[in-house]
Amino acid sequence: MRWVIAALALGAAACSDGGATVSTDNGATAAAEGYTLEVRATNDVQTYLVTTPDGRIVGGRAAAGVSALLDDNRAQSLAAEAPPEGEPLPEVMSLRLPGFQMAISGTDEDPNGENGNVNISIGGEQRVEVRANEGGPGESDDTAFVRITGADEDTARDFINDAEELSAETKTQMLGALGLQ
Repeated sequence: MRWVIAALALGAAACSDGGATVSTDNGATAAAEGYTLEVRATNDVQTYLVTTPDGRIVGGRAAAGVSALLDDNRAQSLAAEAPPEGEPLPEVMSLRLPGFQMAISGTDEDPNGENGNVNISIGGEQRVEVRANEGGPGESDDTAFVRITGADEDTARDFINDAEELSAETKTQMLGALGLQ
């Protein structure tokens, strides 16, 4: 269950002070205090989106070892797309404590591949959502979606700088467009 480990690492990384998020009925996140950070990955293409507290969206895309800054219209269009939906998965674990909730659901012994969802809420102000589908053996339909809401400037900066697939030039362009240099 590699996706569970990755999700927990993301949740731990997101544990910094941030603002509140507002979820809509379709699962999208409305403008909120703090930054919204997203990774949308399909096979060998990774798209990174950062939404500022004032609603500006900056994105970068990496594919086949090449990365580039997305134009404003494309970044806004991608951010408006709903996260991937799959069939409901069995709950593996749930933990609820004052100010912290985590729910993990998924499959791991499935011949069609590993699928999983992780949802973490920290103080009701920060959320981490991970959806992963590793496809089956020999399949090339792997997908992943990660959204962190309520992040502060340092977390947004680290999110971009830690994106291994993005070139140094693309990272610099994203940080500049966000005013986070």
